[in-house]
Amino acid sequence: MTSTGRCASCDGALPPATSEQRRSYCSNACRQRAYRRRVTVTAAAPATRQNLRVLSNLPAARDTFVGRQQELSKLDQLLRRHRLVTLVGSAGAGKTRLALESAGRLRRGRTDRVVLVELGAVTTPADVLPALARALEVAERPDEPLRDTVVETLVNMKAVVVLDNCEHLLDTCAELTDMLLSRCPGVRVLATSREALWITGEVSFHVEGLPVPSTDRDLVTTAAPRSEAVKLFVDRARERKPDFRLTAGNTAAVALLCARLEGMPLAIELAARWVQLLPVTDICDRMDEPLELLTLGCRKSPSRQSSLREAIDWSYRLLRPDEQFALRRLSVFDGGFDLAAATEVCSSERSAEPVLDVLSRLQAKSLLAATPGTTRFRQLETVRLHAREKLLAAGEADIAYEALARWFTDLSDVLITSPLSVPAQVQHKLDNHVDSLLGTVEWAAGRGDERLLLLTSALADCAARRGRLGQARVMLRDALRRPSPRDDYRCVALSHAARFAAEQGDHDEAAGLSREALRLAAASGLPALVMSCRSTLAAVQQSSGEWEASDQNGTECLRVAELLGEPLARAACLVDLARTALSLGKHERAEKNVMKALPISRTSGVPARIASALNTRGAVALVQDELDEATHAFQEALRMDGLNPLTAPDALEGLAVVAVTRGQAERALRLEATGRAMRRSVGVVPNPFWREKVAGAMRTARLMLPVARADAAATPLTAAETEAFIHDEVWLDRTEAAFDALDDHERRVIALLATGLTNQQIANRLNVSLRTVASRLHRLRDKLGLRSREDIAAWGAERAIG
Repeated sequence: MTSTGRCASCDGALPPATSEQRRSYCSNACRQRAYRRRVTVTAAAPATRQNLRVLSNLPAARDTFVGRQQELSKLDQLLRRHRLVTLVGSAGAGKTRLALESAGRLRRGRTDRVVLVELGAVTTPADVLPALARALEVAERPDEPLRDTVVETLVNMKAVVVLDNCEHLLDTCAELTDMLLSRCPGVRVLATSREALWITGEVSFHVEGLPVPSTDRDLVTTAAPRSEAVKLFVDRARERKPDFRLTAGNTAAVALLCARLEGMPLAIELAARWVQLLPVTDICDRMDEPLELLTLGCRKSPSRQSSLREAIDWSYRLLRPDEQFALRRLSVFDGGFDLAAATEVCSSERSAEPVLDVLSRLQAKSLLAATPGTTRFRQLETVRLHAREKLLAAGEADIAYEALARWFTDLSDVLITSPLSVPAQVQHKLDNHVDSLLGTVEWAAGRGDERLLLLTSALADCAARRGRLGQARVMLRDALRRPSPRDDYRCVALSHAARFAAEQGDHDEAAGLSREALRLAAASGLPALVMSCRSTLAAVQQSSGEWEASDQNGTECLRVAELLGEPLARAACLVDLARTALSLGKHERAEKNVMKALPISRTSGVPARIASALNTRGAVALVQDELDEATHAFQEALRMDGLNPLTAPDALEGLAVVAVTRGQAERALRLEATGRAMRRSVGVVPNPFWREKVAGAMRTARLMLPVARADAAATPLTAAETEAFIHDEVWLDRTEAAFDALDDHERRVIALLATGLTNQQIANRLNVSLRTVASRLHRLRDKLGLRSREDIAAWGAERAIG
């Protein structure tokens, strides 16, 4: 075979071709000369800081790069070990900026050149290779394929090619990257995309939002200034308002704003641009419609970066129809959801693909996040709101909510069929979808749906388990005002409302609700529902001290539970009967009932149910003077259910009574104060028997101590102290622990104070100012946890400090 072509370098005749590949040069020497002409080579110069930089076409940064130092370090390590790293993340996560910052920090050594290829404006696959050629400043030659020209330019170069925004050209980008990695051994590729390229050798680096601070009122002041998300907001806010800074008045609002935006850099930057017009608190208040608020982009920004809606819509338009359909339907979930719930909402004739397959594809495209080790997923709030707009525009909202309401109704049906034996897994499912359940209840209320009362009862249960009894009662009260054709649903709601009212001490309301519930249950002819309503009536009577009536209703409940063969219902009835027997002074019967209930309760898997049985066991042991057994039961109840304000107060008060019996008055007062504070936080009151038992013990404890010392002891443990006490049985005696930390000056002040001297007399004795004495006393109050100088004097006198 002969060649009639001419050499692209010297214009000489080309030798005969030895393969089907087209020749462009007559020799390797001509090939190298052409390569040197294409590549700009800097003149030799002494090693300076400037010429250690990599030749690149990266744009100069116009603002500060905030945070991400750990990500940058990790990226540097990955680029050292791998030739293809893809930054994957959702819209607005900051993938491009992170890639540019990482590439811009490269130095000569392993890298000679960084080539940025911006693909955001490239719309067709055929334009991808020309975009790379333009970035390389390589001109297309008429006698050589552009692909060969690009390869020959990079083949002997140590280069990093940054392919930015690959998501809409995935196949082409994957093909190009595969070619570069195969034919150019010195080339590494750093890609950004909302979906991985899925080729051999790729390492995906997931880019998430910046870390957000705690919004807890006690932590936000110290946590917010250290948060990368807050730092970014402040930095960008100062571009618009140079005097902007964090203050005591706006720190909490900035932290909450960053948390609600989930740390997404684009959203934070867009929100920060409003500070020249609105206070941060007003910006935060308007975050119910973030897609409307976050629109103040730059004129020069790509359209998909000029507003959050455009950024997310860019991702949405790249989806297949079945993926768009699923994303719209999933927008009814406020918060996370599991596979079962997603399957119920997304299954339809319009989505033939298995739901798990569609979810996995949405996750790969950074539109869903999966909880590791589970089948739970969640959407970013901004993505969910965009998908909700699409759902409404498609007229599918009612269909999606109907499917979700049907799923919740199936779960909640156990409140009718086995109300005293609700399985732990049903409670967990409802708790894990509580935000979506709230949205479904609001939808049902707007339509006057007959399932409203049942769904509201399930929602109220979730709220009560979180200690929000007042909120649960308001929900039920509002729902019960509406007419309902389903007496069984109304009966369930009345029974729940009665039990919650009794727990908060509203006995008259609880009695009326419980009797109405029992009347409707009797008319329904459903034995399990009758049993549940009678159990509620027994609890209401117990809370108001009607022990004999409560015992009669509890005994009837137990009989029905045994006939129905429901062990968990039987255990619940036995625990209630044990409490009633205890209040009636029938201690042996109480012990017999609770010992039958305990092993059954342990099988339930519901911590609150187990803790309730243990607390009852502890109370029985307490009245029988079995202090070790009582201590063990109360401590196990605390470890089982933690700081649940519905069960922890009984355990803490029980341990306080034990402490009094053992002569530990200060310990008793502190534990009782902790339990009382928990009760007050949710409005729960104890039954009369237990209230008097604890009150009597605390009166005894106060008699064992001087008044000042007793008052000082009757302060609640902090959350950290309570946790330490629960899990490690560590008792932190503040005043005794502080004793060893006193310095000589503080001991001298306490000693003089204990003799009855005034502050002025102490100042004269120590030859210091009156202000110095007052300052030392203030520090002592804080250190010892005491309230006044009289408390300090009494404390010092008891310990003979001098």
